[in-house]
Amino acid sequence: MSGSKEFETIVYTSWQKFHDGNMNAIDDIYPELMPFCLRICSRTCGRYIDDGDEEASIARMSIIEAFEHYEPDKGHILGYLGRVIHNRIIDYKRSQKRTQMLRLDDLNQRHLDDEQIEALVEEMARSEEIKRFKAILNSFSIEFAELVSSSPRQKKTRDTAKKIAVLIAENQELKTYLLEKRKLPAKPLEEKYRQDRKLIDRYRKYILAAALIRIYDLRQLKEYIWTNKGGTDRG
Repeated sequence: MSGSKEFETIVYTSWQKFHDGNMNAIDDIYPELMPFCLRICSRTCGRYIDDGDEEASIARMSIIEAFEHYEPDKGHILGYLGRVIHNRIIDYKRSQKRTQMLRLDDLNQRHLDDEQIEALVEEMARSEEIKRFKAILNSFSIEFAELVSSSPRQKKTRDTAKKIAVLIAENQELKTYLLEKRKLPAKPLEEKYRQDRKLIDRYRKYILAAALIRIYDLRQLKEYIWTNKGGTDRG
């Protein structure tokens, strides 16, 4: 499942609990839901909105409104919630007497449809996954920025490196070695599994990163690295 579908399911499940009488359902989902709401506020206003802004208070009230009035035949719950927040922000801007940072016409043109909201959730999921991956890489003394320069340029070499990464991720012995010792099991790969030691040593960071993406099931990054069409067939 993509990040947007997973998040949609989580929010829909919370709505069901709320709909069934669990008034704490909103409080339970709030920490996960509020970043999404703030992004909707920011997109609507055309500027960064944080949790202390008035628009954030409007978003919090909009969550309650959306959960109270949402019905499945109204479309995806995230799309519905996004539209409620969007509309309440515009109502708030209309009610203000002082000069606005954006013209009202500009706000009205910022309509958010389900496709835009889904793209926003995917962007958030990817951002969170990259943060998690950076933390994992740091525990192996690798910087995220190093991966580009350490990637094989030849497609054939890159494919071989990926196969080694899959072998590590799917072999319990090799995976345990990697996670416990915080380094590639280069010697077992060479001696027991007949892998090219020179290639392993040269592309250590790339192989290690690819293996970790599979081990930790980083779906956004997995899709990127395993469908990567970059590189060349020449040296």
